[in-house]
Amino acid sequence: MKPQEHVRVSLLPAGFLTLPEHFFCADQHDKNIKNLVPSMSFLLEHIPSHTRVVFDLGLRRDLSAYPDNIQPHLRTRQPIQTVPDVCDSLIHGGLDPADIDAVILSHMHYDHVGTPSRFTMAKFIVGYGSRHILQNGMNYHSAAHFEKDLLPSDRTIELPVQNILPQFTHPIEITTHFTNRLSSFSPGGQQEWKELHPFDNVIDLCDDGSFYIVDSPGHLLGHLNVLVRVSSDRWIYLAGDACHHSRILNGETGMAEWEENGRHNLKENGFQGGSVEVVLAHDAEWYQNNLISIFPGAVED
Repeated sequence: MKPQEHVRVSLLPAGFLTLPEHFFCADQHDKNIKNLVPSMSFLLEHIPSHTRVVFDLGLRRDLSAYPDNIQPHLRTRQPIQTVPDVCDSLIHGGLDPADIDAVILSHMHYDHVGTPSRFTMAKFIVGYGSRHILQNGMNYHSAAHFEKDLLPSDRTIELPVQNILPQFTHPIEITTHFTNRLSSFSPGGQQEWKELHPFDNVIDLCDDGSFYIVDSPGHLLGHLNVLVRVSSDRWIYLAGDACHHSRILNGETGMAEWEENGRHNLKENGFQGGSVEVVLAHDAEWYQNNLISIFPGAVED
């Protein structure tokens, strides 16, 4: 029997910001209740190929480097802590951002995109529609301001549209390809989604059943999650902003519906898997309970 391949998962502290709880939890009606939460990034090392992937880049170290149109929103999220950022965390553990082979961005919101220009050798993997958002914006929310030149055009791979989203008809473009170590991405090829219960659409990144990119629509166009095998019987699911509070995930409360600039934001997301640990990007409790996994440590250490 072929041995099961594994992925080493390390936490990369990448800043903290303050979020009002009533935006996310249905049972919270006090608008004064706010939580300082992490915006977590992760180093994912595919053991067989020694390929290094970073999932999400967290907050930008220099807040003044964000565009002017996002600055009013940032003032509503104080206090914000940006040190260490994802690059500081990599360097502390013994790697340079230039050592990273690929960056997967869950979505294009400011607290997940960090400073891509520091990752000079990495390919960037984004969900379908991300290029459209960067170029055209989405005028429905105070955080929905984006930078047209955020990602390097010659190193960015936008994944193809999924069959379940036929309404998005702007052209699919894959501008580059991975090295042979990421063998599921063929030169110039269009990557195909497949079903992996309970997920409708996944891509087997390393073609060995250890590292899946998961289509997770709802929070923002192009939202991606990652599912990785960390041992023979244990998986970790990096859920990005599929939901924003662990109380929603464990069923203590429902997901809030809220309105800003005349538009509602409502998302229900969940799955069941006996040996799958779900990690939300802003889960402060998970962060505190897993400090030992900060790079160069790892989740299994």
